[in-house]
Amino acid sequence: KSQILLLIQVEVALWSARFRGYRTFYVHYSFYAAYTASRITRATGGKVFYWNCGESWKYERSLLREGFERLVYRLVTYLVTGTEGLARAYAAHYRIPREKIVVVPNWIEPGDKRQATSDKEELQRKLNIRRDQKVVLFVHRLSKRKGADWIPGIVKSLPEGAVLVVIGYGPEREQINLQLTTYPPKADPPPEDNLQQRVRMLGWVPQAELPAYYALADVFVLPSEEEGFPHVLLEAMASGVPFVATDVGGVRDIVPPERYNWIIQREDRTRFMVAVREVLTLSEFERRAYREQLEAWVLRYSLENSFLAFKQALRER
Repeated sequence: KSQILLLIQVEVALWSARFRGYRTFYVHYSFYAAYTASRITRATGGKVFYWNCGESWKYERSLLREGFERLVYRLVTYLVTGTEGLARAYAAHYRIPREKIVVVPNWIEPGDKRQATSDKEELQRKLNIRRDQKVVLFVHRLSKRKGADWIPGIVKSLPEGAVLVVIGYGPEREQINLQLTTYPPKADPPPEDNLQQRVRMLGWVPQAELPAYYALADVFVLPSEEEGFPHVLLEAMASGVPFVATDVGGVRDIVPPERYNWIIQREDRTRFMVAVREVLTLSEFERRAYREQLEAWVLRYSLENSFLAFKQALRER
């Protein structure tokens, strides 16, 4: 019932907008809203820009779901996605003409770094992390799609004294906790062998508080098996945090080419773990240079630049 009511509300809202004179619709992710807006504009005139950014073709769906998605891609005026690499992938997998795909990057607005640095000290006390301890940060949904099943392995591979801070909820949380509590398989393990001592599972954290966690981190990890234009990676770069990420979706497209050595093939878990340890051993000089480069690089993904890219796309079409 609630789902049907939601669909009716979408229909009413879009028709209402059209009757008030709106002719251009921008739909973010919702296939049904894109389908409805396309029906309206085909009947009364107008355009539909539909944003989608991911790798859904990696996963098996029902014939009905697959067929409906392909129908929506045919009906919308333009598909909008985040990177040139993803545009080529959508064109290939869904046979969408490349000229029907618009590339508009995701965006980020920089936070107050002074406040984040101040909050970092409070976080260290709250999470029982010493100033000299290295911190690895994971921020994402706890699902296999986002690499949450790698978390126990990452914890096991950390050098002595390092801790992993995990932010997020999802279906893998229970399994992660089980693996952390049952390793190693012996009674009364000493603290240094207890994985629970090396991880802080925090659950959901408000977006406004995340800058302090990035300030706390020595390395950000993104072990996803599927991504579009990962906003969490933008957030890490905006905070100057070194990262290790898997080579999926638009990841390679949005990071500095000089840092491709820490973009790892998804099937190579061993190399991923080694890369995390390498980043943790960066000197202070290397870390400062890394931070300055990332903070400068991410300016291209400001809200203003993304808005200008979308305005340019509108003018060209």
